[in-house]
Amino acid sequence: MAEPSADIIYRAQAGDPEALTQLIISQQHYVYSIAMSVLKNPEDAADLAQEAFVRLFRALPQYNGESRFTTWLYRLVVNLGRDELRRRGRQVPVVMPAATEDAQDELASVADDDRWADPALALDSRELRDDVRRALEQLDEHYRLVLTLYYFDDMKYNDIAEVLDIPLNTVKSHIRRGKERLAALLQEQEEPPATLEVSRPKVVERPPSRAANPIALLIAPFGAR
Repeated sequence: MAEPSADIIYRAQAGDPEALTQLIISQQHYVYSIAMSVLKNPEDAADLAQEAFVRLFRALPQYNGESRFTTWLYRLVVNLGRDELRRRGRQVPVVMPAATEDAQDELASVADDDRWADPALALDSRELRDDVRRALEQLDEHYRLVLTLYYFDDMKYNDIAEVLDIPLNTVKSHIRRGKERLAALLQEQEEPPATLEVSRPKVVERPPSRAANPIALLIAPFGAR
């Protein structure tokens, strides 16, 4: 997850086109991932991502730095997605509270601190990444949204709790149980080779183009990644 610098945010708030462009480039992948998790449709997710950045430009002057910028932005995306589902009369993904048995079992509220310790973590492979996304689509909404933030947006437990406005222990419980369900689904899809080396995905930083137009980026096909 790319947290923009305070300088980039300040310049973007002042209307600097280059800073706005950098914000879009650094966040567009994560915003689209969240939109897909909520709406489960590439075209709808692309539309939601574009709307989120339009809303971002309007609301940016009100950002006061009380929370991380990415937390603030992703909460905006989640809320927009939920509003869209309500508008269509569809079920809104609500993160359910931890089950009673979880509250009684101390281990159930402790998520695995090693993000790369299970089958879903070989995300440096495009094929495996697609397998994980397909498996995520089969999970209940509350698991899907929490794990999307955890895996694809690389968020910490506290930030996920703030984005979704839920207790920290609920986040930990859903990550733990969601990972179990996700691993089972991936096992059903295909047994991974015993020699598969699981490694943390490499993050490639792409410097923004100075000639890029932030408005033009809003109409780029978010799904073409």
